Amino acid sequence: MGIASLHHYLGLICNDHIISTDDNVTDPAYSFRLHSFFPSAIKRYIPFYKFSSLVLFARENNIQAIYCDHPYMAPTALALSRKIKVPWFIRSHNIESERFRTYGKKWWPLMRIFEGSMLRKATGVFLITPEDIKWAQENYRLKPEKCHLIPYGTILDKPPEGHKEAKSKVAGQLGLDEKIPWLYFLGAMDFYPNTHALTFILDEIMPRLKQSNLNCQVLIAGKGLNEELKERISNTTGIKYTGFIPDLNDFLKACDIMLNPVILGGGIKTKAVEALGYDKIVVSTVSGAAGLLPEYCGANLLIATDGDWDTFTNHILAAIHQRAEIPATFYDLYYWGNIARKILSVIEKNLK
Repeated sequence: MGIASLHHYLGLICNDHIISTDDNVTDPAYSFRLHSFFPSAIKRYIPFYKFSSLVLFARENNIQAIYCDHPYMAPTALALSRKIKVPWFIRSHNIESERFRTYGKKWWPLMRIFEGSMLRKATGVFLITPEDIKWAQENYRLKPEKCHLIPYGTILDKPPEGHKEAKSKVAGQLGLDEKIPWLYFLGAMDFYPNTHALTFILDEIMPRLKQSNLNCQVLIAGKGLNEELKERISNTTGIKYTGFIPDLNDFLKACDIMLNPVILGGGIKTKAVEALGYDKIVVSTVSGAAGLLPEYCGANLLIATDGDWDTFTNHILAAIHQRAEIPATFYDLYYWGNIARKILSVIEKNLK
């Protein structure tokens, strides 16, 4: 979703062609042009697959630069840039070799060699967090002038209105009390770092909230939760599993505080950016806040050391009684429209 959002805003300010797989369909809501060059099969990752067709397409459409969203496609992007003599850029959504290493994949050293080589050969590298920039410069020997901070963004350019109306609507849909604070945790519940974080909500945070006598509702949203955790939630007062939320806009407007007790997984936690864009207070662990720039988030981001659940809970209690407002500078950095303009500016500076 983040890739589509970014390219939509790029498509509003330049001619943006996306070379994609044949299982993607054109959505008229997006501004970019989608071209189904590759099959959805794994052979699309074979270097130089359909290379002659790509060269012909690039020349017919007067392509001025190449933007690659995945390192697996980098050899083809590099070869194409050399063939048609244009700069090429790669966006690193996370350091893949580190992700493989932390997940225990045996081939992570090979990925480190490959990934480092591709990033060094690119004209420019867009990285998603300051931590990733520092790591890439130290471990992949990337020059500082080649690295550009391009974070995950939000479609919102200012805080949305309609909190009370949305809360009343969602309360009716889910059978909730709209007069008490709603705390939420949102994500794919078949993703282990999320279910791991959910166990902290059940084992550490809920008991502490109960001891504080706070009258609130904790909502767990997202599809794919296993039966064991569903049963644990159903047997715990004050917490509800909503399952898949079809209208996230109303849900995010309605909720009050995002819980982000994640301690596993790399890169920026996209749901935290999303919550901040909706002007929610995010109570997070240090790991959950990785990649976020606190100076842009103001009092809407409260951070506790990983595993310090007393401080985490105290942050929740403090957030209940404060009315923070996300700084305008947050949208300067995280609004997709501004991010797209920064990417285009970097690309234009490298055009011959």
